[in-house]
Amino acid sequence: MGTTYNVIVDSSTASPQDIYQDIEVELKDINQLMSTYIPNSEINRFNQLANASCFRFSAKTWHVLQASKQIYDETNGAFDITLGPLISRWGFNVEEYDQKVPSEEQVNQLLTRVGTDKLEFDHINQCISKKHPQITINLSAIAKGYGVDRVAAIIEQHGVNNYLVEIGGETKAKGINTMGSKWRVAIEQPVSLKQQKMLVVGLTDTSIATSGDYRNYYEVDGERFSHTINPRTGYPISHKLASVSVIHPQNMYADAYATALNVMGPDEALAFAQQHKLPVYLITHEGSELKSQRTESFSKFIQ
Repeated sequence: MGTTYNVIVDSSTASPQDIYQDIEVELKDINQLMSTYIPNSEINRFNQLANASCFRFSAKTWHVLQASKQIYDETNGAFDITLGPLISRWGFNVEEYDQKVPSEEQVNQLLTRVGTDKLEFDHINQCISKKHPQITINLSAIAKGYGVDRVAAIIEQHGVNNYLVEIGGETKAKGINTMGSKWRVAIEQPVSLKQQKMLVVGLTDTSIATSGDYRNYYEVDGERFSHTINPRTGYPISHKLASVSVIHPQNMYADAYATALNVMGPDEALAFAQQHKLPVYLITHEGSELKSQRTESFSKFIQ
């Protein structure tokens, strides 16, 4: 996943070493299934498929793919796992970026290879076929959250009911911390130079994920290009929304919703969160200042 992970457990009833070993096995398995960097991963074997045959997926990957399709439909395409060609061309994946911003013609051509609606789901046989031979899948905006959920499940299999799991900033907590209170998690200010907290939330039996463009971007001729691509347009986002945090019992959903809302921009994101009763915290750039908005359901988590 190209990041670090941290786990805190109440180990009075379980062996930390046993838990660690089982977590390592689980994360290696998820990588082998869903990584775009491992040439023979399950996702890459599908991506290399050049015909319309139906590719059967493992149960774990199928679970993530079904959630991805659900969120694609719910968000009107703001969350899209087929964005790989555009991510590459804009320079956030492989060596395709050559210091030249793609032309409108190039973007439009790549958009013909993008869209979860170009994947044909066969739910009976647990397989997917391609409606476009060059369509590919990239689960980087949801697999990390799924990994958090799976690590949490492994910990619970060891009989542990008080724990915190964090993978690359996406976090899930259960029970209480060593002080006997909710687990405290900071939401960072969306600034690129150093880590500064914006506020602290208290979590128990739920999870949080944050999406923002404040650390992953580049500039060409003074123009800033975010790493977050809008699947609807093919271009990096350019609105004033800097960071989105979503609380959800399943971190897989929190991870994907945070990405989708970050694509939408502040107004559409807030309306979507209110409609779907999602606890959401938005940080926007207002000139040189940072402003925040939150849904009513988010307020109860603030410490």
